[in-house]
Amino acid sequence: MPKKNSILYPLVTNFKNLLLILVAGFLNAQQTPQALVTKMGRGITLGNVLSAPSEGNWAGAATEQYFIDVANAGFTNVRIPMDFFGTRTTGSTSSFSSSANTNTTVDRSQFQVSAAYLDRLEQVIAWGLNQGLVIVLDFHGATLKSEFIYTFNSSESSYTHPTSAKRAADLAKFYAIWEQIADRFKNYSDNLIFEVINEPYFHISASEMDEINAEVISIVRASGGNNSTRKIVITGGSQNSFRAITSIGNQIINSDNYLIATFHYYLPFSFTKSSDHRYDDNNWGTNQDKNEVDANFQTVADWANQFSPPVAVYLGEFGADNAYGYSYQTGDLHKVTANNSPNGNGYADGGPDLNSRYEYHAYLANAAISRDFSFSAWDAGGEASKSIHLRKDSGLTVYDIDYFCVDSYDPKSTTISTVIETSLWVDDIKDALLGVERTCNDSDVLKNMDFECGLDNNWSLLTPNIPNSNDKAVLEDATCSNSLSGVSAAKISVFQSGAIGSTILRNEEITNDGSFNNKRYSFSVYGKGSSQNLKFKMRVKYILNGNQFTGSQDKTLQTSYPQAPYTFSFDVPDGTTAIQFQLLCGQDIGTYYFDNFSVTQETLSKKDLSQNINVYPNPVSNKLYIQKDVSVVAASLYDINGKKIESWDGQKNEYDLSFLKNGIYFIEIITENNLFCTKSIIKR
Repeated sequence: MPKKNSILYPLVTNFKNLLLILVAGFLNAQQTPQALVTKMGRGITLGNVLSAPSEGNWAGAATEQYFIDVANAGFTNVRIPMDFFGTRTTGSTSSFSSSANTNTTVDRSQFQVSAAYLDRLEQVIAWGLNQGLVIVLDFHGATLKSEFIYTFNSSESSYTHPTSAKRAADLAKFYAIWEQIADRFKNYSDNLIFEVINEPYFHISASEMDEINAEVISIVRASGGNNSTRKIVITGGSQNSFRAITSIGNQIINSDNYLIATFHYYLPFSFTKSSDHRYDDNNWGTNQDKNEVDANFQTVADWANQFSPPVAVYLGEFGADNAYGYSYQTGDLHKVTANNSPNGNGYADGGPDLNSRYEYHAYLANAAISRDFSFSAWDAGGEASKSIHLRKDSGLTVYDIDYFCVDSYDPKSTTISTVIETSLWVDDIKDALLGVERTCNDSDVLKNMDFECGLDNNWSLLTPNIPNSNDKAVLEDATCSNSLSGVSAAKISVFQSGAIGSTILRNEEITNDGSFNNKRYSFSVYGKGSSQNLKFKMRVKYILNGNQFTGSQDKTLQTSYPQAPYTFSFDVPDGTTAIQFQLLCGQDIGTYYFDNFSVTQETLSKKDLSQNINVYPNPVSNKLYIQKDVSVVAASLYDINGKKIESWDGQKNEYDLSFLKNGIYFIEIITENNLFCTKSIIKR
């Protein structure tokens, strides 16, 4: 093997890569479209890079490290949009007539794709294939739209009549490009997929799109090599989003055994594009929202399943704007252009909340995979309005969304976040796409302690004994200015006064698997009120022969978060089967804010307590006595099966057990600081 500084090294390396690609092509050429779609699984789109007028115009240039990052994260496919129109292919069609009945034969050889662009494309594709990724080569881009797709739409100024010479020339150029793509990549493995065209929706009719699909399929098959079984991604015309796929003609589907059908999904636009002033829905995740996705995805699945075998399906794009309109390039609100801003250049005026953005990506990803679709989520890098991979390797400085907060979306000067992001990814979205279970700020007894996973996760509001309770108290997400840190906090609005406990904020009930035994938990929380001296309590419900409760003294809120949190400690009684933490309020009308719970634990020493308490005589016939050096508040007697027989207050030192049958029993003694001691006794 030549040394790396040898002139032969790049030649040998390139030959090695090509050999691997060719071998992989031979091994994989015969897999079915569905088998390849299953292999594709979960992926992302390298948006705004090779499809830009010039690479680097819209996002950082492609790098090998990007594909390494994607593969290491666990994704299995990358869709690469590229645009061959504009200056990347010679031969102008502008001189041809757009009028009807001027059709003519056009020589395709006059249209030549830039060799440098093909070389660059080949380099980028090889980076992905070398990481074991399935790569989708997608014909995409702004000049593709302006010079080709829009010319099919009679409402566009660039419209060309179907019988015009211009239409014939534009088609000839499009097909000439595909001839050169097919020839360049014909020996690549089956892990390279061709996608005919991006989003012809609304512009190209269903019948016109069928004709284009048929011709490109023919071109690819005629080029030979592995292209005889190359998987080709097609879509339909006329309709948008998920319905376009259903407009693909049956004759196209039945004409070839190696097709994959694709659709895109950005519905509802009011949510997915909500950083744009034209859209204002920043929340997603209701049952209605999810049912709409399921219904639309099932429409696609039902269409695919009518064929034998069913058509393999690829969700080629989906996604939602960055949370709150945040920009990872600046650490501030995403800057928008005059076209998207009511007052000229300015900043995003909203955007999805963190939880909704996560839920949207997670739900769509799982909705696709559960129906045997593969997917590629749209990702345009750190500079864009939809970010997943942050592409630091292209020189971008990235900031931490967790500390970003905005309550007003008026255009403002950029103020960079103070905490630098250490991740290569928008981590929650990456995990959502990969099907990784969401990790909230959890302890073993308290879940979602900072509310950043959303109020609906692990928390609920109870208003016992209050008719029409929603009119009396509500739980909402506080604005970020009312959060101690992050962007979420609990906001409880009480509209009708009652006793403390008439409004209860409850965490999830946690079952004791044995790990709570002999533990003391110290709970802390920060809180403030809309006015001075609002009262609340901290309380634990524990299950021990029924529901039991122990709570703090009344605590008083001020109008700002304190320097130190409010605290409460709880010693877990022996035999406890479950624990639930609660906050009690409702005595005072007003608004209560709570954020940033924390929990610490320590193991209690039962040995020391046992040394301070003695029961005698043992065995016992009639009278049992308790000798103690600590203050006892209660005692209970249990049989050998754990059934409670008797309970006493802690003032007694003498207990009559004459009524008991002979056998083994247990007496549980509770001290004033909630420590528990259990003694076994024998009755004779």
